[in-house]
Amino acid sequence: MESTLVLNLLAAATGVFTHLAVFRRGEWDVASPSIFVFYSTIFAAAALSSHAGLVSAPLLVVSGCHVGALYTSMLVYRAFFHRISTYPGPFLARLTNFYITALSMKKLHLFEEVQRLHAQYGDYVRLGPRELSIADPEAVRAIYGSQSPVTKGPWYTLLEPRVPLFMARDKQEHARRRKGYDPRITKAINQLLDAIDRNKGQPFDVSQWFSFFAFDVMEDLAFNKSSNMVANGKEAYVFKTIRLDMFNIALFTHLPWLLPFLKRTPVLNWNYLEFLGWIQKLVDERKLKEPDQPDIFSFILTAFNKGPKTKRDHLNLHGDAQLIVIAGSDSVAAALTHIFFHLAWDPVLTKRLQSEFDALPDISHENLMTVDLLDAVINETMRLHPPVPSGTQRVTPPEGLWIGDNFIPGDTIVQVPSYTVFRDERAFDYPNEFIPERWTTRPELVRAKGVYIPFNIGPYACVGKRLAMLELRRVVGEILLRYDLTIAPGKTKEGFLDGKQDTFTTVSAPLPVIFSERVHGV
Repeated sequence: MESTLVLNLLAAATGVFTHLAVFRRGEWDVASPSIFVFYSTIFAAAALSSHAGLVSAPLLVVSGCHVGALYTSMLVYRAFFHRISTYPGPFLARLTNFYITALSMKKLHLFEEVQRLHAQYGDYVRLGPRELSIADPEAVRAIYGSQSPVTKGPWYTLLEPRVPLFMARDKQEHARRRKGYDPRITKAINQLLDAIDRNKGQPFDVSQWFSFFAFDVMEDLAFNKSSNMVANGKEAYVFKTIRLDMFNIALFTHLPWLLPFLKRTPVLNWNYLEFLGWIQKLVDERKLKEPDQPDIFSFILTAFNKGPKTKRDHLNLHGDAQLIVIAGSDSVAAALTHIFFHLAWDPVLTKRLQSEFDALPDISHENLMTVDLLDAVINETMRLHPPVPSGTQRVTPPEGLWIGDNFIPGDTIVQVPSYTVFRDERAFDYPNEFIPERWTTRPELVRAKGVYIPFNIGPYACVGKRLAMLELRRVVGEILLRYDLTIAPGKTKEGFLDGKQDTFTTVSAPLPVIFSERVHGV
């Protein structure tokens, strides 16, 4: 009996030691399947050996003591002794990321849930065992600025082992590969105008059609081919697949250690494998045929062909393809939808923009860039409805990070919630009101312009900012030059806003708008 007790205590001690000496240090998210297999094998071996009479039954108890002590140590440490234990937040958030995940999955409105937590606890809120949400305007430059020592957080391991440019967590790697991009824009606007023209006088879901448009454009720009969703007026299969993947990203944003299980589990990983297969085919076809007019992938392939072409390089090439398709379309679609959300309920603003466009020699992008009101509408829309409403993860350096008088310990996941800080009255007067003039004739309404970073800043800034602005200006200009618009009967602002989803990027709710041919001079 005494020897059994000693053995159990020793097993418990090794559990505590394993937590403090091993799992408390570094990141283990990607290795979670291997860890699970290791411990499952030990338990299975103990159970089988006990059943066969090779060892005594208490071996299972010994294994249980080890695992139980490991998790007890982990929970006690997280609750009372963790380096960020002094920061306020819900108690359950200290123990597990399942808490913030549960909040997120209620309505996929994580941005609003986090805003409420900041209203309750202040600028610095502990969202997870080692994660802080920071709604301090000073944190924007400290965390995302070009001189910030932080690196990207564990969220960016979600596509491992493929690491596209956007996901690259090493600054030198990010700078090296970024040079391969030189976005341009070609067609699709005329197809979109044709679709609007065919549906004049009846509800036209701009949310869906802008998603079609942005996806078609990004495919064309990147790979010199298109799913032609705008021309065909229906979803492509791969588009549906990506939508489901974005839902999974929302689920695993704060549980990145679970995603490797999903990727490796038959049946559960079918959507993931379908998407990877499509990407593989896309890249393979593109490698074999160089288009007459270079596309974005031309520059990526040129850089790839000059390199060593290791297995990692091939995986990263596929990661770049994933990045282009997903990140390059969702943010543009969301921004366009919210711009027309405001225009549909504000005919005066619409007329002002139309007057500006009428006065231009033509509707070229060069001329559209001179319309200050247009950029003001775009900026104000993305301030109130940022494309990435919950912000992006970073990890503080080992020496920690000072933000004003607040010290953030090293190896802490930090995140500035865009939706919250963009509506902070310390940065903007009347922060919840749509006032485009704050970017033109009423600059006094902007107290801290540096807080507004819809495309991020610093070494990890959005590589497609200029392309996105080009698309936004062109689409708004081309549509308003030709059409008037009103919101479909029975639709409310509240209903639209309540229906959006935070899946890292925003997925907009349906927005039925009625377009009619413009009567010039009216």
